[in-house]
Amino acid sequence: MPHESIALYKLIALYILSRVDTPLPSGILSDYITGHGYTHFFNLQNALGELLQTDLIREDATYHISYYSITDSGRETLELLGSHLSPEIQKEADEYLIEHKYEILNQTSLVSDYHLTGDNSYAAVCTMRDGKHTMFRLEIEVPTEEDAQRICDNWQDGSEQIYKQAIQILLR
Repeated sequence: MPHESIALYKLIALYILSRVDTPLPSGILSDYITGHGYTHFFNLQNALGELLQTDLIREDATYHISYYSITDSGRETLELLGSHLSPEIQKEADEYLIEHKYEILNQTSLVSDYHLTGDNSYAAVCTMRDGKHTMFRLEIEVPTEEDAQRICDNWQDGSEQIYKQAIQILLR
């Protein structure tokens, strides 16, 4: 793979991450970069890995998905090298983000994950975000990994009802 090609994939990823105010799921980056024919999945993963190693992006991984955000170093790098990214690609990326705004909001506003605690139980952590701002966070300790995963899986469908009930009860 030519060095210029991987540099392009990195610049596109940095550009897209710089245009949003929330960490993006890997699927959004992959959908844009591979879907527009810039490269295939494995080259993109290689580019993202190099961006992570050089601290130009940050990865937050849950049990089933990785989210990426740009670091201050990544912003500086984009400022220095962003002119190598054509205005056409920038416009195309901006249009993609606008076109997929609701999908991005849906994938980034409700986040859930679980981890093993020191007591050999599992903590399921469910979060409702508005951009980088956490609106609601619920952490529940359960005895099994299956219970924790079920809670995380059901968070997407039940979060709105849980949030509304919590607010109603707590604001009485």
